[in-house]
Amino acid sequence: MVVLLVDALGWTLAARTPGFMPMLPHRRRLDTILGFSSGALPTLFTGRPPCEHGRMLMYRRAAGATPFAGFEWLGMLPARLRASGRLARWLTRAVEGRGVRGYFSLYDVPRALLPAFDLAERADIFAPGGLPMDSIWDALERRRVRWRGWNWRTPEASNLEALERRIAEGDERFLFCYTADLDAALHHQGSAGEGVARGLQRYQSLLERLERAAARRGETLWLYLLSDHGMVDVQRGVDLMGAVRSLGIEWPRDCLAFFDSTMARFWWGAPAARDRVRAGLERSGAGRWLEPEELAGAGAWHGDHAYGDDIFLLDPGVLMVPSFMGREPMAAMHGYDPAHPDMAALLWSNRPVPDGVRHLKDVRAHLESEIDAREREEAA
Repeated sequence: MVVLLVDALGWTLAARTPGFMPMLPHRRRLDTILGFSSGALPTLFTGRPPCEHGRMLMYRRAAGATPFAGFEWLGMLPARLRASGRLARWLTRAVEGRGVRGYFSLYDVPRALLPAFDLAERADIFAPGGLPMDSIWDALERRRVRWRGWNWRTPEASNLEALERRIAEGDERFLFCYTADLDAALHHQGSAGEGVARGLQRYQSLLERLERAAARRGETLWLYLLSDHGMVDVQRGVDLMGAVRSLGIEWPRDCLAFFDSTMARFWWGAPAARDRVRAGLERSGAGRWLEPEELAGAGAWHGDHAYGDDIFLLDPGVLMVPSFMGREPMAAMHGYDPAHPDMAALLWSNRPVPDGVRHLKDVRAHLESEIDAREREEAA
């Protein structure tokens, strides 16, 4: 069994690419979650929504110990130094030295504000015990399935080469490879980019080679092409940070705020600030406020308000520029309303996919049932 998880490979992009992956005729469109990969990957791996596994976005409000403790002094540094790459690298190493093993980036989060926040992903979510509840990796260990996985910690090219070698030489029964290069290409080029087209062809050629390598050993691969979300081409940018300042609101004086690429999140210090910001952003015409009922329906309501007292979600195709995630425009982005067609993920396979597999949270159970089926086949 080989699972290739391609970050940001949306259903729309894959389905409209002529002749893409002919060896995978069983195709299922998957609804994704509200949020980014920080929430989507844990949902894939646990089969649970963000409100249960606690992950939605990379940064959440600190509630107790935070790996950024003591960073308040950074606010006294000159602006040029706070923005330097050398300082960012030093801070990153310092956070890792405090035991963080999950994926994170400091991006352009104001350095003096870091102690107010925490990282949702402290441990390695690609390993047994890396999530706060049972995951597919824990199940593989329990079942004593021989398996191997590769993820963002090593370059994609070397990961794909290693996967190919294990098909030719290894004895594992379950191989998993997570790739993020397509996500980067989409961000910088958009869905019509030449690098995106080359990436899709690279993955198709890989699976073709894997099938041939397995055939030479007299084996048949069960292949699963999987993604966590799609990507929406950006149509325009909006300066929500400037819009909030124009209302006479300063953070963290009046509220604590976090500006993701597609979401503005607020923790209020005073009702007057809340009323002014809610009314002002409603007039922006760039998005809408997510009410508790909608968040609950999307499986994204967190009663502890870890991800915000209020969340303003931009319309698909609208990008926050600048934001805490960066100062430059992007060609494509995710993290929009999961109902948008371009946000849908996928599961394509050379094995039948049951009709009930319709959401990211359905994938884990399906893969475990496939492990059972493979074991039965081999036993027979």
